[in-house]
This record gives sequence, structure tokens and C-alpha cells, in this order.
Amino acid sequence: MKPGIMHFAEIGLRVKDLSSMVEFYQDLLGLEIELAEPDYVFLKVGDLQSPLGSVDHPQMLVLFGRAFEPDSSVSTLDHLAFEIPSSDYDEQWKRLEAKGFELRERSWPETLPWRARSLFFSDPEGNTIEFIAHDPEADEPSR
Repeated sequence: MKPGIMHFAEIGLRVKDLSSMVEFYQDLLGLEIELAEPDYVFLKVGDLQSPLGSVDHPQMLVLFGRAFEPDSSVSTLDHLAFEIPSSDYDEQWKRLEAKGFELRERSWPETLPWRARSLFFSDPEGNTIEFIAHDPEADEPSR
């Protein structure tokens, strides 16, 4: 089974001068800040017409100060995130595991307006690839 890649959900870049890069992407490209912290900034590129988009996850460019070393609860650096259908998530896990990839998983916290599960692995040169899928079960009210 090939991955049902829908589109980019997020691109993360490490930068030397975070404030000048944020200014560049805001002023030149008109990107809006979704979340800003001292060491990283999430910029909205556009709306997603997808399951993640339906729960307010925008397409994003994330800029990280080069000296910042996040733990896995924040994000990864120098990565590409592709949205996949929720129905493909478990099958993709099995497919990648069978090919020998080291896999990491993360569920996105209640503090965000959208719920998702992410599957992380590395390409042959060590760049992080993320498959992110809307988690419809997390949208369900607790019983």
C-alpha cells in the first residue's frame, strides 16, 4: 500500500535569525503567525481542504531558531509533514515497520484546536518525515 499523501501539512526549517525570518515571511509572503514562542514560530500558509483542515489545522511553515533543541513534545526540526487519511494510519505504520524504519508516534495535545496523530521516521539522509492524520476519535466527547 502506497501512502495516500494528500498534501504538505507542515514544513519545519531551522534558521539563524528567527526574528528577521519571521519578518521576511510575514512582510513578503503575507503569512500569519499562528503561534509564537521565543525559539520558534508557526506561520499559517493557508487553509487545508482536508480532515485536518476541517478541525482548524492550517498548512504551516514552522521556523525554529538554530540553537533551539526541542523535545519531541514540541516538534522536530528540518522536517516535512504530509497529511494522510486517518483510515490509512495503522496500515502505514505496519508498512513502514515492515520496511525496517524506526518509528516514533505522537498525539497532539488538548491545548490545540485540532486533534491528530503523527508518525515520524527518517529518510536516508536523516531528515524527519511526518505522516499526520486527523484523529476523529479525539473529537468525540468523553462519555
